[in-house]
Amino acid sequence: MGSEDQRQPSGIRRLLGYALPHYKSIIAIVLLMCVYAGANSLRLGAVGLVIDGVISPSQDGSRGRTLALFEDHLLPHLPGDIRLPDRTESRFSIDGALVVGFPVVVPDGESDAAVDQAWDHAYLVTARLRDGGTVADIRATSIQLDGDFESKARSITAAQLSGFDIDPGDRSPDSAVIAEIDGSGHLVVQNGSSGTGALQLLWSVSLFIAALSLVVATTGFYRLIMGQRVRIQVVVDIRNQLYRFLSCQSIEFFESRRHGDVVSRAVGDVTSISASVQLLFGEILQSPLTILFSLAVAFIASWQMTVAAIPLLLLLAFPVFRQAKKVRTRFRGALSHAGETTEELSQLLSGIRVVKSFGLEEQRQKEFERTSDKLRRAQVSTEVARAKGRSLVEGLYNLIAAFAIAVGGWVITDGIVDVTFGDFAVFMAAILSCYTPIKNLARMATTIAESSAATDRIFEVLDTPLHVIDRPEAIAMLPFSSEIEFRDVSHSYVSQEIWALDGIQLKIQKGERVALVGPSGSGKSTLFDVLARFREPTGGSVYFDGIEYRDLTHSSLLDQIAIVGQEPFLFHTTVKENIRGGNAEATDQQIETAARAASVHDEILALPSGYDTVIGERGDLLSGGQRQRITIARAILKNAPILLLDEATASLDSESEQRVHRALQQLMKDRTVLVVAHRLSTIRDVDRVVVLDGGRIVEQGTDQQLRSAGGLYARLSEIQQAGLAEGSQ
Repeated sequence: MGSEDQRQPSGIRRLLGYALPHYKSIIAIVLLMCVYAGANSLRLGAVGLVIDGVISPSQDGSRGRTLALFEDHLLPHLPGDIRLPDRTESRFSIDGALVVGFPVVVPDGESDAAVDQAWDHAYLVTARLRDGGTVADIRATSIQLDGDFESKARSITAAQLSGFDIDPGDRSPDSAVIAEIDGSGHLVVQNGSSGTGALQLLWSVSLFIAALSLVVATTGFYRLIMGQRVRIQVVVDIRNQLYRFLSCQSIEFFESRRHGDVVSRAVGDVTSISASVQLLFGEILQSPLTILFSLAVAFIASWQMTVAAIPLLLLLAFPVFRQAKKVRTRFRGALSHAGETTEELSQLLSGIRVVKSFGLEEQRQKEFERTSDKLRRAQVSTEVARAKGRSLVEGLYNLIAAFAIAVGGWVITDGIVDVTFGDFAVFMAAILSCYTPIKNLARMATTIAESSAATDRIFEVLDTPLHVIDRPEAIAMLPFSSEIEFRDVSHSYVSQEIWALDGIQLKIQKGERVALVGPSGSGKSTLFDVLARFREPTGGSVYFDGIEYRDLTHSSLLDQIAIVGQEPFLFHTTVKENIRGGNAEATDQQIETAARAASVHDEILALPSGYDTVIGERGDLLSGGQRQRITIARAILKNAPILLLDEATASLDSESEQRVHRALQQLMKDRTVLVVAHRLSTIRDVDRVVVLDGGRIVEQGTDQQLRSAGGLYARLSEIQQAGLAEGSQ
């Protein structure tokens, strides 16, 4: 982890990458990046060319894309006779054969083997395979024997050779033979050539790689130099990038972090860096220039005293950087505590009903006060470090000024340095004029240290690798048409040793309705997440219409899936916009049609502004049944062929459940449906029930079949029926 941190540039340096003061410089940097990336890619491609074309050519005649590109477009323009190998080889296990060709000598250790073991410009008339059957009528560049064979060869005439349609090339037609082969072993049929000019190709490619390395080094150098000149930061761009990044992250990312901390980084930390952005336009350039010009004046006045004063001024850097390091560390702690307070507030807002119903106001208030006190102490500690740095600089500077006055007066009065009092006054004025810019630099050092702590936290998020990303060769998924298949799918959570899914083998046909049943923690919801690729499988994969779903773009995969969860989520916007989430291009009429199909249209019209009613945070102005049916309307509007239902009626009362159930029946028409069922009474009309336990499929079948089997499903059903019976008494 330490080495990784060393390779990463500092947060401030990366922050400067967002500063775009000169569009011409940006264009030049982009071009250099393109050349840099292109040269790197060409260099890798050249290495692949050496491997495929020289070191280890393919034995089956296939060509890599790099090799094909080179051979088709570049090779014809190279000097010399360079031909890449294009040899193919087939092996047959035989016990007899009839071969026509020109015998050759095959090296065998230190001596040459008999000439009846290999033939050039050959024709395999027929061969008996050891496992039965024959192969015949195969023309080859060469045919060789590998095994214990006896060969009876006789010469044939040129006319007979012509009858076999064999081109003798530079061989004498009279040297051709027809050989009868008996024995046991392999017959090797080769076509193509081994190529020519391999060494020349190797040297040419090596020189090309060397040239590319120079291009990479040169463009990399100028890219870095020009990048350092780009010093304008756009805070909104960073926040937007954070939002885009967070929206692309996997579920595991959010499960491993406090939401309040993420919000604090995306809002509070980004705001904290704005002070550094302002410094980029002002003192960070002005103060050093002021100091340089002041020292130049002092140097003109008395170069001896100026040379003596510069080391003393450099001493001011020690407390500045020492305290700046402390400010950075302590401010980072303060930001962390700020995230904790944001998390406490977030939990209060999202769980206000629980807080009210259980009378937890005082408890949560005390917890928030404890967190706020930690934040207070961290902020005070940061301010103490900041004040120490500035005070040390100010006090040390005044001591240096006093020392300069005393020593300067002494050396002048004693004639040690030949300088007039006027020059001495100019010198002192110049040195004293450095006070304000030096004080500003001390302030900037602490401010940049604070921003550095904030940028470190921001880039910690941005540096987190994406777990679900499209492969470079991923294609868009065509409309779902056949089946979904889980092939030995396994998944384990990072913080757990047991498998949430273990060797799942399951096929779901188009139009089939499948229920997933099992005790809590059996892997039902994990299976849903893996199917939608919200989580990557640890082992195995999922196939849609025979295509491994990591070869499909994730967005096109999700276009084929509609999800209705147990806890409906609605945005703090209008009913219309929430339903339109299923199809951004939908018209108002299509939205209304979807709402009617979800049996919620009339209730929407009864709202104060109908479809334009803002429904509050998470739809709090609506009942649970209304929220669920609006999410169903959203799914209907999406019109995806695959539907995932996670017990959409589990938390509803009987009347709302019936309405939602009718809406679900409408939604499930002509779709492939997977439903997670906690209440077995809701899945009697599915085509198949899949029972999970411990991440494995333990039973499959219809509801009636599984009840009769007496397995886990039957026991779960009996337990639920017993519970219902007790509840009705």
